[in-house]
Formats: sequence, C-alpha cells, structure tokens
Amino acid sequence: MGKGRVRPQDEWDENQYAYEDEYDEPPVRQVRRRPQRPQNTQRVQRHYAPGPPRTPYPTRTLRTPPPRRRRSVWPILLGGCAIGIFLTVAAAAAVVFFTFRASQGSSVPVIGGIGGGGTQTFTHEDTQQVTLPSLTQMQICDKIGNVSVAVDPNSDAATVTTTKIVHTGSKADANQEFGRIGVSVQQSATSIQNLSCAQAQASSTAPTPSTTPTSSGNGNGILSVNTNIPDSDGLIHGSSNAVDIRILLAPKFLSGASAPLQLNIEAAVGNVTVDGLSGLLNIKGSSGNVKVMHATLISGSSISTGQGDVAFNGVLAAPSDTTTQANFIIRDETGKLDVTLPSTTNVVLSANTNVGTFHSDFAINATNSSGSASYRGPLNSSAATQSAAVLTLDVSTGDIYIHKRAG
Repeated sequence: MGKGRVRPQDEWDENQYAYEDEYDEPPVRQVRRRPQRPQNTQRVQRHYAPGPPRTPYPTRTLRTPPPRRRRSVWPILLGGCAIGIFLTVAAAAAVVFFTFRASQGSSVPVIGGIGGGGTQTFTHEDTQQVTLPSLTQMQICDKIGNVSVAVDPNSDAATVTTTKIVHTGSKADANQEFGRIGVSVQQSATSIQNLSCAQAQASSTAPTPSTTPTSSGNGNGILSVNTNIPDSDGLIHGSSNAVDIRILLAPKFLSGASAPLQLNIEAAVGNVTVDGLSGLLNIKGSSGNVKVMHATLISGSSISTGQGDVAFNGVLAAPSDTTTQANFIIRDETGKLDVTLPSTTNVVLSANTNVGTFHSDFAINATNSSGSASYRGPLNSSAATQSAAVLTLDVSTGDIYIHKRAG
C-alpha cells in the first residue's frame, strides 16, 4: 500500500496498530461519524408532571401626583411692604431722637449736621426785659429747642431769655454759628405779624433787637419771640443747633390786661412747659412733651403734640350759661395723655384712643373694643344741670388718664 492511502474505516478500526510500520508518518486520524438516526424513528417526547401554578407579580399602580398649588404673591408683597414701613419708621425715629438730643445740649451728631466726633457744646445766653405795661398776646415760634413760659409770683418784672446751643470743634467756630442763628424778640402795643414755624425763613439773619413801644395806656401788649436756625426745615435737619426760650412773667403783666391772654406756641422739636397762665392757649408740639400746669383754659383752647406725652393740670373755664357751647381739645398722636381736673368739673367728655386703654377717677363707663377705648357722655354725672361744653381727649396710640382733684 503506497503513501497517502486511506484505509477503509473497518480496517482502521480492527487493525489500527497493524500497519503502523508501513507508513513514514502517522496516519491521519479520522473523526468517527455519529450514526444517523433512522428517518422513521420518532423523537420520544418526555412528559413532566405539572408544577405548582406560578403566582403572578402584583400589578403596580402608579399614583398620579397631586397638582402643585400655585403660591400666591400677596404674602411676598405684603411682607416687603411691612419691611419697608418698618425701616421707614425706624429711620424717622432715629432722626427725631438725634435731633431732640441735639436740642437738649447733647453732642450726639445729627444726620447731615455739623455735629460729630470731637465736637463740643457751646452756649450763648441773652436776656431782654419786657417793657410792655401788660400782655394780651404772646407768640412763640421755636423750631429746635425747649420752650418755657411761667408766671413768677415773686417777681415784679418780665424777662425773655434765649439760649443758643451749638456743637462745634472750637470756640471760633461756635461764635460763627451763633452769628448764623437769628433770634427776634418784638414788643408792640398794637399788632405784630403772626409767626408760623411751618413757614421756612427766607434767609439767615442776625438777632433783631427788641422794639420798645410807646405806652398807650390801653392795657394792651403783644410779645413775639421767633427763632431762625439755618438748615432746620424738614424731617432730616442739616443742623445740630438749637435755641431754648424761657419767659418769666410777673402776675401784674396779666392781671392788668384789658382782655384774656392769647398764647400761641409752635415748637417742632423740643419740650414745651407752661405754668400759671390763664386764657386762650394754643400749644402745638411736634416731637417732644407738652406740660401745662396751674392753668385755666377758656373756650377754643387746644393743646397737642405729635410724638411725646401731654399733661394738663388746671381748670376749664366753661361759660356760666350751661347752654352756651364751649370746646376744649387736648390731643396726642403717640404717647400718654394725662389730665387732672377738679372734681366739680361739668363738661361733656369725648374721649377716644385708637390703640390704648382708658383710666378715669370719675365714674364713667368707657367702651373697650379690639384694643381701643372710647367714651362720650357727662364727665360728672352728679351735676344738677349738664353743661353743653365739650372736652375732647384724643390719642392715636397711647393711654388716657383722667385724675380727679379736690376742689
């Protein structure tokens, strides 16, 4: 058998080692074929016992998220407005505080003013005699500073004392500021132009010397005191200067007058004190306390302030005819209102406080509702005949106190 001969399969199976020496190289190993399955043979199907039924997975239900609520913009707007109002009120209160401190001679600087660190307080006082035989009118206008008017029973004269207050770094600067502050004291037996602190002064002027009137013998006299402080207009003052006014009167200047006294006081920043006067009193403060003691008010009198306390201790001169209308007004925007009257006072009381409480020594029943209190009716219910005179006590934010004084 030559090389490359392929032996039959059966010979290879039976004599796979017999012809080994006849070949130079190992014979090619044949892969045994897998016998084919007869065509008529059917594949046996195996049957398995059925298993337990499969538990289906639970169906997952998807939840629909609730609709998102739209946030209202009103809370944001209202919150912003509240913050803005709070900051505005705080800034205004700070300005009023600094200005008021400056008027009291303090070295606290005022916004926009000349005060500041290293400044000193300098004062200049000037006193003038009142040469009028009597007084029927007094007009006082002071934008920054304290005002005091009192009757001195131990005196036989009348004087007007003005004290200029400045805050500077040196005496030379203080003298310059003193010259810029104008103080006008006028005396006349006829008439004087009405003064108003609400009207800005045209320019800074030096103090106007007082004029001595010729005695007319008619028992009339008008005294006017006006201050002019540069840069003192508006809420935010550009000056830390101030002027205090103090007037002392002998009783004869009032008793010798031909008519009841008319007193007009306007004070923007500072305290006002009136003691021992009787007549038609119109006192208007803006930032500061107002105190009227030992006074007699006639119909048409008005006492008020914007920021501060108001105190009155005196008598209401109601007309002798109880059917005649008379009005007395005591008002306060923010602060305590304290009134002391004789126990026999016969008037109709009209009292109201928007935010506050009501306290009275007189037997009256005030109506309280949601933090406010009000009352209108007789102050003295024991009076035989009720008067038509009306006393108005009005407070925006604050408490009302009415005290009863014997007599």
